[in-house]
Amino acid sequence: MFKTLFLKEMKDVLRDKRSVTLLIIFPFVMMAALTIFYDKLLVSSGDPEFTLAVEENAAAELIEKLQTYLPDVTIEKHANVQEAMNDGKVQAGIEMEGGWEEALEAQTSVPVRVYFDPGSQESSGAWSLIQSVFTNWQNEVVQERMVASEIDPNVLNVFQVEPQTTKNEDDAMASFMLAILIPLLIPIAIANGSYPSATELFAGEKEKKTMEALLITPVKPIKILLAKWLTISLLGIFTGILCIGLLSGLMNFTTELKKGMAAIENPLLFILMGIILVSLHAIFIAELEMILSMLANSVKEAGYYITPIMGLMTMPMLFMFFLGDTHQLFLYAIPVMNLFLFVQDAFNSQIPGSGFALAIGSYLACIAILFPIANKLFHNHRLMLGK
Repeated sequence: MFKTLFLKEMKDVLRDKRSVTLLIIFPFVMMAALTIFYDKLLVSSGDPEFTLAVEENAAAELIEKLQTYLPDVTIEKHANVQEAMNDGKVQAGIEMEGGWEEALEAQTSVPVRVYFDPGSQESSGAWSLIQSVFTNWQNEVVQERMVASEIDPNVLNVFQVEPQTTKNEDDAMASFMLAILIPLLIPIAIANGSYPSATELFAGEKEKKTMEALLITPVKPIKILLAKWLTISLLGIFTGILCIGLLSGLMNFTTELKKGMAAIENPLLFILMGIILVSLHAIFIAELEMILSMLANSVKEAGYYITPIMGLMTMPMLFMFFLGDTHQLFLYAIPVMNLFLFVQDAFNSQIPGSGFALAIGSYLACIAILFPIANKLFHNHRLMLGK
């Protein structure tokens, strides 16, 4: 009888076009769009190309210096540099007062005005590059003056710092992007995938007055509840595993993002452990959505109750910025947060066995605590029959 109930519930849910959309189409579109977006973001982040404005009477030496230090930058002459910047024709502009060559020879400071928009990412990036240009130019002039004064330029080299990165910079940035992308999208997709079935199998049946017919059958209420819970959970698990599969497949079509996977020492173990956590997370979310749907008298009302859960999925990401790379083991006991921690640690080349075990234990404990509540609500016929 339990099998019959389960198959009936599953068939009813899959007939709904809304369920199919949120279960398959939505995860595919979301994962594909954001994977391509993050990959393009990584490609553009290292691209120094922009347009720089200089005055119409700018000296050839200035333009030559700028082209030497910024070979990929387009330099345009404008009568009014600030106006060209305000009109959006260029990303940055430089003005130097006339006679700056004589000022350099007289060893006096040269005023330089740099126009940029701090609210624009491109313009701010251009400002950073322009700063490095004048820093290098200044060092070059200082060394020339010291040589002319018969002073050894090496007296300025107090320290010789050699940066030794523990990771490839491009790979590290890609890993950082994936550490945000994976734990943010998959929980949201799971909640969306199980949402239609959770609202329909409880609030929906109350609204359509079919719950009463189901409760008067000779089947024990506990079996009915388990069949509905299993249906919601499996749909959530399917969505989560589908997202993992889609992400793994889409990685092959990216140029930069796939480099981040190199940070994971054992990808197969990471995927297997991830599937376990995702499955437990789906069961936990299904139980939570199921309880909220029981408290509602209509699908619309259930939607109001369940929607805030989507917002809660993003909360751990905010905490992660404050935690940084160091965090306490007990944080693995917090649902949803443990997914973020697990992925972050995996991309830091350490798959935490103790944290993984604590995460499993916390999900099992939460499921065990919530199920008696769900069971009690379902046995409350006055609540389940609705208004």
